[in-house]
Amino acid sequence: MNGPSMLQYLMGMPFFRDLSLWPFFAAAIGNGYFIVIATTILTLVLIGVCMLAKYTPNLVNDLENGANSELPPLGLKLWVALILGFPVFFDAGPLWFVFWWFIVFWGYLNIFEKRIVYVFTALIFMSSPLAHVGAGFLTYADNNLNREIFTINHAIGSERDEAAVESWIQAHPADPEPLNTKALWEMERGGHAAAVALLRRNLDLAPNNGRYYNHLGVALASLGKSDESIKAFQNASTLEPGSIVYLFNLSRIYQSTFNFYEADRSIGRASALDPDEVRHLLDRDAKRKDGKRYIIEQVPLREQIGRQMKPGPQLKQAADSLWDLAFGLVDRSRSVYIGLTLALLLFLLGHIPEEKFTKRCNRCGKYYYAGSTSASGYPMCLQCLWIETKPKKQMNTVLTSKAEDIRSYRVKIAKQATKLEFVLPGMGSFHVNKTMKALSRLALFSAALVLILTGGSFISSFIPSDFDYAIVVRLAGAVLAGLLYWRIYKTPPLKLGV
Repeated sequence: MNGPSMLQYLMGMPFFRDLSLWPFFAAAIGNGYFIVIATTILTLVLIGVCMLAKYTPNLVNDLENGANSELPPLGLKLWVALILGFPVFFDAGPLWFVFWWFIVFWGYLNIFEKRIVYVFTALIFMSSPLAHVGAGFLTYADNNLNREIFTINHAIGSERDEAAVESWIQAHPADPEPLNTKALWEMERGGHAAAVALLRRNLDLAPNNGRYYNHLGVALASLGKSDESIKAFQNASTLEPGSIVYLFNLSRIYQSTFNFYEADRSIGRASALDPDEVRHLLDRDAKRKDGKRYIIEQVPLREQIGRQMKPGPQLKQAADSLWDLAFGLVDRSRSVYIGLTLALLLFLLGHIPEEKFTKRCNRCGKYYYAGSTSASGYPMCLQCLWIETKPKKQMNTVLTSKAEDIRSYRVKIAKQATKLEFVLPGMGSFHVNKTMKALSRLALFSAALVLILTGGSFISSFIPSDFDYAIVVRLAGAVLAGLLYWRIYKTPPLKLGV
């Protein structure tokens, strides 16, 4: 399919091209991003805790059998604590514990729980760019002159902002956007000749930027150089033929030189693109009394995001700090190697025979080494598998007794799972192998905790606002937690008689 993509189309809309409230949007998007990331990390940690509660008895049973029951109970408990708490001896973040527990319990996990580990491995691979994006939101106001460019472009900048732009230009002569910003403030002060010189330097660095040509045209028009201004607006329109702004400005300069034919022609071309927007611009032009007939463009959204996410010392430091909060121990640049290491370990662990690990039958609750899996992919001992495959008419006394054991176990495990579910939503569901239910409840509970504890305020806009939404967000988190527990009460992990 040819033509511009939907994203390119949206980026070209006036709302996105002149997004004067971008700091607020950036803060909102950034807070939403961090809520998702914090929820994901907390969910993974809680999944690790659930695996710890579910499979520690299996590990104890294997260690006891491996030691031929010669270890005293206290010594066995100490060994288990040492194995599971091994990452505590290092400067490890919470996800290192999850990493380690997934490896220790890999042989015990069912197929659905192993898929969670695969997702965890993929997140490790992506953790470095995820931290980079988060750092881009955190350092938006202080990184790559974003604050100063915004404030000066919107005529709310201070002398300190202007000095920062001047200093940046001296230190980064190949960066065109600060030159454009300086030109705009020169134009605001009436220094149009200086603005023309700055914009010509700018176009030497970025010759295909229609916005810079547009501003050059405005500066030249203010100097009375109509022919050069027309040429600049034409260049801008040629570079971006879908822009209404450049055609509108071109019509204004033609009108000022009494070339009404070309002025109407330019307006006609613009109206063919978006008649409603052109009518809005004409109405606004008719009402203006400050003599500013030409449209000055703000930095487009895609370029704001590009500068916001552009690597720099501050952004790198913030990204490293974010990564350390979750992982620590090693440098962020090695996240790919950590993912590869985990993938290799899982591959090697997958070649250890299943009978080396204790399994707990999903039907009767007994530990076994030799068994199979049910049609749903959950562990099942050979006796339960036999009952599963036998016709009911062949049920003898032995099988009837085994069926009674299964029913008794279901009554016991249902009560236990319900208690665990109230302690930690999702833990009871994991205990009875309701993996998808457990995952959804843990994710919702994690989201509720994040909203309650943070109020959704990880970052704030550098433009002051009197509106405090933290109370509303915390209330939403409390409501979400309440609804989750109400749902647990109405639908326990395992219903009796099913």
